[in-house]
Amino acid sequence: MKNKEYLSKKEAVEFTGLDEKTFINYFKNAGEFSSLKREGGRGRFLFDKESLKKWLEGYKWRTIDLTAEDYALCLDFALAQHFRGYVLSDWGTARQREFGQKITNWVKGQLAEVAVKKFFKKEFNVDIELDFRIHKQIVPQDIISITQNGGKREPKIGVGIKSSKPKSAYLVLSENEFTRPERKSDVYIFCRPEIPDDHLLRVTRDQIIKIVKNQQHYSLYKDQIPFFENMPCEIAGYSWADELEKATSIPGQDFEGIRFVKKTGLLHRNRKDWEDLLKKL
Repeated sequence: MKNKEYLSKKEAVEFTGLDEKTFINYFKNAGEFSSLKREGGRGRFLFDKESLKKWLEGYKWRTIDLTAEDYALCLDFALAQHFRGYVLSDWGTARQREFGQKITNWVKGQLAEVAVKKFFKKEFNVDIELDFRIHKQIVPQDIISITQNGGKREPKIGVGIKSSKPKSAYLVLSENEFTRPERKSDVYIFCRPEIPDDHLLRVTRDQIIKIVKNQQHYSLYKDQIPFFENMPCEIAGYSWADELEKATSIPGQDFEGIRFVKKTGLLHRNRKDWEDLLKKL
């Protein structure tokens, strides 16, 4: 029998390829993976390498590359929302977000939906139709039809696709999303797209350079202006509505009011889980 190999926290961070803050958040708060039990809660954190390897394989399997074409689809939707005057406020407050933040949040949300669509097609050969139309009201269900075995039909259950930052340890829903019948879904799929903060700079790179190339400081940063690259998005898993837990806070964040949450490490995410969900769709 092969002896088990254990990694220190530093080695485990390097092995997974996660940045340290994300690793700690996944370990301490998300329940993505665990360390060996420490005597009296003291001593070094040690991680079973084989367990981390299995986690990493699942993580990579669920991660989809999003292209410039995918991004363009989502940016178009975000700009349409902006120019029709849709107001997007900060989470749980009345403070309105500025243009860049609004666009980033809309693009991020739509990228998550596209990632789920590509994941279902790639892994299960199931085609889903997303609703990218502009509506007067928020539409709670993100999947509007399914094409499978040559036939197209409406979903049997309501599906909400939610997104957050790559380091996020929880799926979080506001009280309105969860309790209002016109907004609630039966199941929530959670995604973590890696959209860079400077994504608008990347897609306008050539125009920006054209404007500033004759300015005095251009030589200081001309080689640092990033190109657009494919963006990975992890489909972290899903939770049924009745599995979400009521909370007023999560580690590192206090909420204004009630939220409904789930640790990402407790989401349904293996192949059988997805097959079960697709059967119910």
